[in-house]
Order: sequence, then C-alpha cells, then structure tokens
Amino acid sequence: MQCPKCEGETDRVYDGDVQIDRCNHCHGLFFDQLTQRDLALVADQTGLDSGDEELGAEFNDMVYVECPRCDRIMDQRLIEDPVRIRFEICTSCHATFLDAGEFREYMSDRCRDHFVALLPESA
Repeated sequence: MQCPKCEGETDRVYDGDVQIDRCNHCHGLFFDQLTQRDLALVADQTGLDSGDEELGAEFNDMVYVECPRCDRIMDQRLIEDPVRIRFEICTSCHATFLDAGEFREYMSDRCRDHFVALLPESA
C-alpha cells in the first residue's frame, strides 16, 4: 500500500482486530479503521509510532488526502483548544492516518480524552 500523504511504501506493523501500516518514508501510521472501540484495542501500541515528530509536522498542512482503502478524500479532524489535535479520517470506512509522532502525543494523558472524542463511536 502507498502512504496517503507522501506516497511512500508502507509495511504492516500490527495485524490484530485493527491493522496498522507504517510508511517507510514519513513514518506516519495508517489504521485500517479507528473508532473509539478500536482505539481501546490498540492503545498500548504507541511504540509503533517510531517516527520523528519534526518529519511528521512537515505533512501537517496537506488538505486533500485520499483514503487508500476507498479512494475518497479523508476528512480532517481538528481542535485547537485546550490542546491541538489534527488528523485525517475517512468518513466512509473510518480509516485514519496519523503523522509521525501524533499517535504517541494523542495517547498521552494530556490529549487522550480529546482525541477519543474526535473518533466515531463505532463503525
């Protein structure tokens, strides 16, 4: 599969109820689906987010990101306050892309509840 942000090749790094692919170039993480329930299943997998946050930040401004699963334009979820969270999610299939460093950050105590609130409850 190609990365939806940089078009680099991805490798499957987690193969459970939720499948996670990591880009070999930008190190972003692609979740085949990510709902509130799914997040609970992979919450302990933050070590998969091994990319550099600075490299991930270079891709933050991309607006039109195509979902590799269903070829639709992914929606951006964004909050600025009390913490800044911004990521891409497909409203059709719930596939989600997080730039390098975002999964670790969003699962921190400071961000986790806000991140969960931006995810759909179920698929």
